[in-house]
Amino acid sequence: MRTSSASRFAGLALATLLGVDAHAQPPTCPSADEWPAKIRIEYAVTASRGPFSINGQSVLLFERSGNAYSISVETDSAAIYHSRQASRGTIVKGGLQPVEYVEARGKRTPQTTTFDWETGRVIFSAAPDSPGATEPALQDRVSLVLQLAWRQRAAAETSFEIPVAGARGVGIYRFARRGVETIKVPVGTVEATRVERAADEENDRLEAWLGTSWCGLPVRIRYTDRKGGVIDHRMRAVTIE
Repeated sequence: MRTSSASRFAGLALATLLGVDAHAQPPTCPSADEWPAKIRIEYAVTASRGPFSINGQSVLLFERSGNAYSISVETDSAAIYHSRQASRGTIVKGGLQPVEYVEARGKRTPQTTTFDWETGRVIFSAAPDSPGATEPALQDRVSLVLQLAWRQRAAAETSFEIPVAGARGVGIYRFARRGVETIKVPVGTVEATRVERAADEENDRLEAWLGTSWCGLPVRIRYTDRKGGVIDHRMRAVTIE
């Protein structure tokens, strides 16, 4: 199914970056099979199309209590744009298993995706007559960000697939590892593994740079749509507890 534009996946869109520590130290990472109690990531975000661009910020907050987790992503660009995405669910052997995903942009009615693992159905408030089916390792657009980090630390696959549910359906994200690169982001110069979902007739291009010394977390995420629009997120701060 078509996953229209980059903004639909992570909602991480847009305030001028000031006061960034260009020499931030990597956080202390938990063991490969352990999920911390809290992760907070701040991104500087630039959205551009042709000669036009807008800057902003996005904050991802992960919290765990026992085997239950919640993730929220708040994105702002001054008074122009605000969005919130949220995921909650449980932590299982294979990583995150969402039970609810919510998207809210501006004054639009929030859209909710519900995962019923017992019946094997995925219900969409935006498309109630077109339910999807649960699949092993199924993620939502928010949990995917941290699931990529978990997979990076657990295994080094050359290519892999992750089913992802959005606001209206379930699709397969096919990723390939493109090697280790050294990139500059607000936290400093970082060595990271780049993974890519290439663009095709249904999906836009998605790239994530997973920081080697940053617990596999995405230090950069970039979405490129087929009309040339780009949304680029660069890590400027992270804390792990």
